[in-house]
Amino acid sequence: MAVASKILKSIDTSCHEFMHPWVSSCCDASAGVLIHSIQASFRIYVTTYMLTLLMKGRKPTKKELKRTLLSILQSTAFLSCHAFGFSSAVCLLRRLFGKYNVLTVAFLPCFLSSLVAILIERPSRRGLLSLYVTNVASETFYNMMVNRGIIKPIPYGDLFIFGSSITLLLYFFRGQHNKSDSIYSLLRFVVGPSEENGYTKPLISPQTPQLGKSNQDTIRQAITDIRQAYCTIDNELKTTWTSDVCPHAYGCLHYILSSGTRLFLVGYTLQLSLKSLLQANRILRKPSYILKLMVSPDTFSLGAFLGGFSSIYRIVSCVMRRLLGKDSKYICIPAGSLASLTFCLYRNNTIALYVMLKTLQIMYIKGSNDGLFPDLPQANIFFHCFSTAILFHAAILEPHNLRPSYWKFLQSVSGGSIGLIDRHCLETFGLNSSASLERVLTKYKPVPLQVFKF
Repeated sequence: MAVASKILKSIDTSCHEFMHPWVSSCCDASAGVLIHSIQASFRIYVTTYMLTLLMKGRKPTKKELKRTLLSILQSTAFLSCHAFGFSSAVCLLRRLFGKYNVLTVAFLPCFLSSLVAILIERPSRRGLLSLYVTNVASETFYNMMVNRGIIKPIPYGDLFIFGSSITLLLYFFRGQHNKSDSIYSLLRFVVGPSEENGYTKPLISPQTPQLGKSNQDTIRQAITDIRQAYCTIDNELKTTWTSDVCPHAYGCLHYILSSGTRLFLVGYTLQLSLKSLLQANRILRKPSYILKLMVSPDTFSLGAFLGGFSSIYRIVSCVMRRLLGKDSKYICIPAGSLASLTFCLYRNNTIALYVMLKTLQIMYIKGSNDGLFPDLPQANIFFHCFSTAILFHAAILEPHNLRPSYWKFLQSVSGGSIGLIDRHCLETFGLNSSASLERVLTKYKPVPLQVFKF
């Protein structure tokens, strides 16, 4: 009750003392945030959209380049408007109400600025943005509840969330579903298209490996011999442990090993590439450091998770089909449950929460289509605004509960001003905001602020 009474209090302080102590003018403060946010947003979205363009693996057309440029500018405007709107709304609400309360210091101004900003972004990206911020907000809200002693941490709770959610998604994958949804494209990549509902087993004609010419030089002959040996083993595996009840084209052993090996290499390459990019300066100074990254256990974790998940799912599915003498969509329940145990090799709250939220979204859409739940128009916009408001509330009042990567993101977009907001006047709310900020700034280096005056 004591904490609740403190939260209900209002504080009589100016926006200069609280929001922008480094400059007295509200206009100068908001304009400075706008300049910083435009620079940071442009860097972020140039990288994001260019990587998306490069991942297509072909030369982009003029139309694609033009569309990419417009998308970069539109997304930059969205994020910059968000940052500028939040700073402006905090000052405007102070002038409107005359005082601050626990809602007007962060939650309400962020909700309003998010509502305006999300309307600038392309409609096709609003769902993804909503899902992302809801993911981060869910973790932040959980941390807030744990710190207040309302709930207790559950050991391996992330494993349970991931396991139950991915099993439900796989069940939907084996039944009627929206095949254009990105999550099903991901499942198609991991467990294979042959596990999807509506897949037709193809007719495969026998293949004979082509023999290389004997008059090649030593190196080419060695490469040819290795390739022929691989083709021979591959063809043997394709005809080993075959079954008419399995939907895949070749033998079960080939089906299991090919997917597990491929996904392990994909995960390993992605992890190594990411670590190399993050440690680029160190690698340039000491090139031998790349060898240490290549054999680091952390580099293998993502590949082991992806390869292990696919292999175990396929093993269990093939064994169950043979035992039952037929294929069934219910096979995915034991297969998905056992395969999800590989999440222990790469435990990640972001992945667990994303899978859970995506499952809930699909379940709600199915229920809405069946008339079980009401249809909520523009629900993605509401969830985006509400979730972002929770994140900004945490960033201002209790930043230690915020995900570190999101705090760094706010520091970058705001030009460091998010860490310079004076939290001492917020002690009335009883959340120890100043001490919380000190803990975060001690752990993560603050960004030096460049002050703009007009």
